[in-house]
Amino acid sequence: MDEKEVPRDRLELKEDPKLLSPPYLAQPYACAVAVTVYGFVPHATIEIEVAGVSVVTQPVGFPEPVGATLKLPAPLTAGQAVRARQMLGPGVSDWSAPVTALDHTKDFPAGPPRPEINPAPVYKCGIRTGVDNLLAGGTVWITADGATVGKVVGCNPHQGVDVSPPYNLNQHVRAWFELCKDVSPPSVEQITQTAASPPPTPGFEPIYAGGEQLVVTNIVNGAKVTLFRGGVNQGTWGCWGGSLQLGLNPPFSSGETFSATQAMCPGDPTSPPGTTTVQPCSSLPAPHIGPVQAGDVQITVVSSASGAVIKVWVNGSPAGTGSAPVVNLNTTLKFGDTVVVVQDLAGCKGRTALQATVACVDPPITGNPAALDLFPVGNTEYDNGAGVRGSVYYPAEDDGKNQPFNKRLTKLGPAPIVVMAHGNHNPADPSYLGYDYFQADLAKMGIIAVSVDCNALNGPGGGVQNIEDRADLIIESIKHFQAEAADITSTFFQRIDFKRLGLMGHSRGGDAVVTVPSVISLSGVTIRGVLALAPTNFRFWAGLSTIQPKGYAFMTLLPAGDGDVVDNNGAQFYDQASPDPYKSQLYVHFTSHNLYNRQWLNDDGVGPPRIPRVEHERILSSYGCAFFRSVLLGHATEVYLAGYQKPGGVLHQNVYTSFMKNGQTTIDNHEDGNGIGKNSLNLPTAQSGGLIADEFPFAQAPAGGPAPGAFNGSFFGLTTGMVTGPGGSSRLFRSEIGGKDLTKKEIWIRAAEVVRTQGSVPNGASGFQLGVEDANGVTAFVDVDAVGGLPRPYAHPFRTKSMLNTIRFKADCFKIGNRKLTLTKVRALLIACDRNDERATAFDDLQIVKP
Repeated sequence: MDEKEVPRDRLELKEDPKLLSPPYLAQPYACAVAVTVYGFVPHATIEIEVAGVSVVTQPVGFPEPVGATLKLPAPLTAGQAVRARQMLGPGVSDWSAPVTALDHTKDFPAGPPRPEINPAPVYKCGIRTGVDNLLAGGTVWITADGATVGKVVGCNPHQGVDVSPPYNLNQHVRAWFELCKDVSPPSVEQITQTAASPPPTPGFEPIYAGGEQLVVTNIVNGAKVTLFRGGVNQGTWGCWGGSLQLGLNPPFSSGETFSATQAMCPGDPTSPPGTTTVQPCSSLPAPHIGPVQAGDVQITVVSSASGAVIKVWVNGSPAGTGSAPVVNLNTTLKFGDTVVVVQDLAGCKGRTALQATVACVDPPITGNPAALDLFPVGNTEYDNGAGVRGSVYYPAEDDGKNQPFNKRLTKLGPAPIVVMAHGNHNPADPSYLGYDYFQADLAKMGIIAVSVDCNALNGPGGGVQNIEDRADLIIESIKHFQAEAADITSTFFQRIDFKRLGLMGHSRGGDAVVTVPSVISLSGVTIRGVLALAPTNFRFWAGLSTIQPKGYAFMTLLPAGDGDVVDNNGAQFYDQASPDPYKSQLYVHFTSHNLYNRQWLNDDGVGPPRIPRVEHERILSSYGCAFFRSVLLGHATEVYLAGYQKPGGVLHQNVYTSFMKNGQTTIDNHEDGNGIGKNSLNLPTAQSGGLIADEFPFAQAPAGGPAPGAFNGSFFGLTTGMVTGPGGSSRLFRSEIGGKDLTKKEIWIRAAEVVRTQGSVPNGASGFQLGVEDANGVTAFVDVDAVGGLPRPYAHPFRTKSMLNTIRFKADCFKIGNRKLTLTKVRALLIACDRNDERATAFDDLQIVKP
């Protein structure tokens, strides 16, 4: 998505005062006594319809921070259709798309999700607490030392709960939730602390003339915030911490002053006052939006003034009027459309607009797949007395060591299990404890997570035998838990589903978990997925054949700044793996080998500065949970691995993905031995415009250096691909496909800028265009920049690599390039090497894919 800020008056935008976007609803569930609505404009009137009958018509205030929760005259029942619309002045929106009220036991058969106190921690004298991870319309309450101190019936998904009496010091505080008389597990216990005295000085987000809502920041959780306008006390509010959004009347005037103080306990010092001055309307900036791509029907707003109305035009026509964070549109966006977004306040019309061009592919940023929080997490150590030991995290009745297994989950049947293995490190360090964060994230969603202590195999030396010994140790741990599952006295008696088993290994452990499926012979065990994190490949280095992962989903995560396994050998496993049902590779810039394990304290990384350890952990947890939720729980989270969505709260911009799923049409993977003149369909290819392209090994030799016949030494996988040489802008590669229907399909191709000089990256990105040719000879092209661009290489000082990643092109986008194009019968795919730079480009795995 290309975007720029432009003066609004230059665009001559025609406004439609009757246009209001449909609001949208939090997912409703049976027994809910309220619904939560988002996306309306300030002061709108909201109408709610249930099962075709209007049941609520109510004026509301501001849409942020948590929408509006409207009480219903009767609880919802499963199957009822719920929808909403908004009205303001002459405007009446369309109804929102109907959302069916669900039986929560279908989505959450082991009980409602576990509430989360957010923010945490809580403090002595706090009078308000935020609770997250709730189902709209249920009941949430807070207990302190077991006594209820606050309750809300008909709650918001993120609900503030007033606390009375205020918290005392060292109280044990928990949040609870109930829907349909079904009580969730309690939140993680918080013990009240003493806040800093005096509290910090509050701050303010920018306030603009004409606004009606302001944001006070830097607030202590549970504090009492007092606001002054021009020196006049406006009132005192309890806040759940972080920030507080307040609506005031009349609208703000330029030059007005506001100040705020905060206090905790009576008699304790009040904070120094934080002050701000209202800025003129002319300072109101344009809002900023998230990615937009062909096919979108809404705009995501990532920053805007508090209380602003967001207006959207598409190709000059009014398309939406709503509010952050999402504005629904009255049209479906197409590749190349021009989108204009502005924000207005009650008494201020924004003078600057954001103008964006719709990309063919620019995936949305959505939720974090590691955020599924259903169960308390128990943990314990295991040791069979014969060298098989480690740690295990599991869904429990409560948090902590040696807790009973969760009873409600037990009633649903045994839970899946993931077994992890660390790599070589100082044997004195407890390396197996380094993935506790990932184990806990898996356990809270209902997956047992075991980490094997492999220290007996650590230290000097290595080789294939060391990897096989690690594989044996992993298998022995699986056997140990089989025995636990058969022992009536064990916490895990009949709790483990070994037919849903996943493996995760790091470094030599990653090598070992790839080995395990090829040698395991335990009865009743089915391996569904293997995650290899920065794995070695000792078999390759020893001149032996590389194991070909098959019969299970495979994923590898490769740190681009790895200073240990500098060859990123996981790329070899990816190249050799079968997509059963899929395979995934993440090449992560600015990360190192060690920082994924909390016990490995030294940063081994090389090249540009690495992101902090906590960001390494978020990447592993987010994408790792997406993988194991997909293969073990059947959730549709593989979209994060395939690049259809980006996880929120993660530095996803550093993650470059390769992905392949089974059942797709491969046009050319260059593995057929039929030369560059034919593709994998055994149909002819052709080169023109001075193009010089050929097939080369994308590999290294076991002894080091490029594989025989390689284009150069920058390829570190284990496959064959095509390299197009540098030259003029008319170079074209044509691959016949025999007349295929590409309607609603995508074309995927792996590509990389070829690195010529080790340790350096040339300035400026290169690229190419992908094209189609229909049966009538009509052609159309889409530039790689319209689908995310050709990723830049990572400046690894030892092994700068030409690391390919998968690039997706929506077939519908080619119609924009030539309206005469017919997608129902396409006879050839085209690669136009149209850049004039002196750089080669690598290609592989050209496919037609059904999304």
